Parts: sequence; structure tokens; C-alpha cells
Amino acid sequence: MEEKSLKIYKSLFYLNLDSLKNLIQDESDLYLIFPITEDVHYPESIVKLTAIDILRMKIDIWARVKIKEDLKSITGFLPNNIYKRAIACKAYLDDKFPKFNTDFEYVKYRDLMLDYYANKNYIAEEAFNDYINQGFESIDLELVNAAVARNEALVVDLLKSGADPTIDISNHDAMIDLMDYLENKEHSFFIAYHSHLMDNFNEYEYFDIFNSLSDLYAAASTSKILLLIDFYRVSD
Repeated sequence: MEEKSLKIYKSLFYLNLDSLKNLIQDESDLYLIFPITEDVHYPESIVKLTAIDILRMKIDIWARVKIKEDLKSITGFLPNNIYKRAIACKAYLDDKFPKFNTDFEYVKYRDLMLDYYANKNYIAEEAFNDYINQGFESIDLELVNAAVARNEALVVDLLKSGADPTIDISNHDAMIDLMDYLENKEHSFFIAYHSHLMDNFNEYEYFDIFNSLSDLYAAASTSKILLLIDFYRVSD
């Protein structure tokens, strides 16, 4: 990763607004390219993101836990303060580059999860049909696949159409309690992400940078799906 981009990414990761103001002068500075080392199983040699994409992920992570003051004992700081810092950083870049458009969607970067289901449905077609025969609703099964794939738009459409996020299913092909799955993933991914906040990325520079990005994505995308479920539940 180029030295300036690395400095920008670190400033974004740690939400250092003063540093971002110094480093990001032109729109070209918003584009970040993350090289992938050969020891990481990833379909591409690089990942392209923008500074605003990174900040969106930071906001999504902290939006769901911002009122949990008990996290201070784990993180060492009040979640709401971190959330406000993320909002302030994004507001600064939005004001500085008002015409900059980002088409970031979590589902497009699903490979960053580094898991078996990156490019396939959690409930495969045969199991899907078995569940239908057992009496499960197609729309609820589709919600499972959309949520695991971190497909925000589809999750929203399905929830609006009445999909039930409390679906709990199991057989020899698939087993999932959707809410339990998401909440457990949120916890484990947050812990992994938080460990990078305590690290300065210096010892194994590129490997740690990619790991930090992967953990950031995993934590943020999971929190976002839960935020959507929370919102549409309340709306109902």
C-alpha cells in the first residue's frame, strides 16, 4: 500500500480528524487500494475502496452499540464518543467533496468475510426446497440467505414484505437461528475488530492491514444487517 494511502487508512481507522484534514487534500486522496498478500485466500490481488466507504463501516459498527456504556470497561472509551467521531470525520469529507459519489454496498465486498459462504447461498437450493416442504415460508428462507450475504437492499425489501427475522431452522444440510447467528457473529467480529484498535499495525504491516480491513468489514456488515432488522421491527 502506498505510504500516503496507508497513513490515510490509519487515520480513518482511528478516526483522527486532524490527520485526515492534513492528508486528504484532493479527491484522488479518497481512493484507497489494499494489496492482498499471497498467503491470503482472496479472489483478487487488490481491494479498492474509498475513504468514505471506510467511514461508513466505522459508523455502522458503532451505531448499534453507541448507547452501551458498559462497553467502556472492554474498549476503554465510551462508544457514543467514537460514534460521534466517525460522524464528524464523514461530515468533514462530505462537506469537502460534496459531489463525490460512492456506490459502496456490503454485498459487493462479501469476499472480505473470508468464509465458505462468500459466493454461495447459506441455504442451498435442495435444502431450500426441503424447508418449503416442511412448512417454512419462502420469504423467511430468502431473508436468511440475504442476511448471511450481507445484502442490505434485499434484506430491506424482504423485511418490508413481511419476512420474519426470528426464523429458526435445522436439518442435515443447514442449521441456523438467524438472530442468534447474527448476534453471535456481531460479538465475535467486534472483538476481532477492537483488537486492531489496540494495535498500531506496525509489526506485520500489510498482513495486519488486510486483517484489519477484513475484521472491520465483518463487524460493520453484521451490525448493519442487525440495524436494519431493528429498524423495520420498530417500524412495524
